[in-house]
Amino acid sequence: MEISKQEKRAFLIRQILKGFLFLAILIFTFLAFEKLFPASEREAWFGSIYDNIPLVVSIFIASEVLFGIIPPEIFMLWALRTGHLGQYFVGIGILALISYLAGAFNFNLGKWIRNTRFFIKIRRLWLKKSLALFEKFGGYLIIVASLTPLPFSAIALLSGAGNVSPRTYYLNSIWRIFRYFAYAFILYETSL
Repeated sequence: MEISKQEKRAFLIRQILKGFLFLAILIFTFLAFEKLFPASEREAWFGSIYDNIPLVVSIFIASEVLFGIIPPEIFMLWALRTGHLGQYFVGIGILALISYLAGAFNFNLGKWIRNTRFFIKIRRLWLKKSLALFEKFGGYLIIVASLTPLPFSAIALLSGAGNVSPRTYYLNSIWRIFRYFAYAFILYETSL
């Protein structure tokens, strides 16, 4: 079922607005948290985690591969506040690359599992709504998931399982890197 460009644009705009609403809530929560709890108290709670770079990066990688369990903006704030990945926008580049590669991993995993009995059963039982969205919006959904809070890695997996061409997937998912830098810039500007 082919839909018009206007419907696709409306879908993208709705999702982007949801993303900015989520970002605004996250920023408000973060700033309120900083106001309510002094730096020394926050350091006592999170210092051992915040300073453990391999642990934080491992949690980020796991989250990105496992369908974005933790919002990536949390890790952007970590990069902003700690500087453990170097200058802020260098750290954002590292996080964006990890996210892009996690999506690529899930895309290839989707291609690999698409004809297995296990996936066919899961598709029939639990993925009807997601697959309906995918059938309706196709490769365009990859761009939307790259830019918005839709679960990027899940869409990547469905893209592979749905037999999207690698060229279409990899080109459309480059928007994920743009999203990281756009959101990071907003976080940077609002936290000054």
